[in-house]
Amino acid sequence: MLKNLFSKLVIVTALTIPILAFAQTAQAQDSHGATAYSPTSDATGISWDQATEKAALDAAVAACNQKSEGANDCEPLTSNTNNCGAIVVGKGGAGAGWGDNKGAAEAEALAACSELPGGSCKVQLSVCNK
Repeated sequence: MLKNLFSKLVIVTALTIPILAFAQTAQAQDSHGATAYSPTSDATGISWDQATEKAALDAAVAACNQKSEGANDCEPLTSNTNNCGAIVVGKGGAGAGWGDNKGAAEAEALAACSELPGGSCKVQLSVCNK
């Protein structure tokens, strides 16, 4: 009886370990984000928590085009994984940045935008992936 119980416990354990390993792998999946900009309308778009980089880029462009007042000329600026992102706009265009937190992402984006002619850069959007 004890031998039979032990063998059942071994079987249950053997079946449970792969399930737990899969659950941990599923939780560790990457989260992607991206930014987009319309030079015609100065519209911006940002995406986050997307399953793939392509989905993140597509979502950012779609969000930007929705705000572009019919210009529909948004182009992706940047993408990143498991980070925070920000997009800034100034008179000379837009800049994007990524960092461990919103503050770092905004600082990087402002630095990128300050290199453009025209200056007057302001943060439009910032967000963090999971």
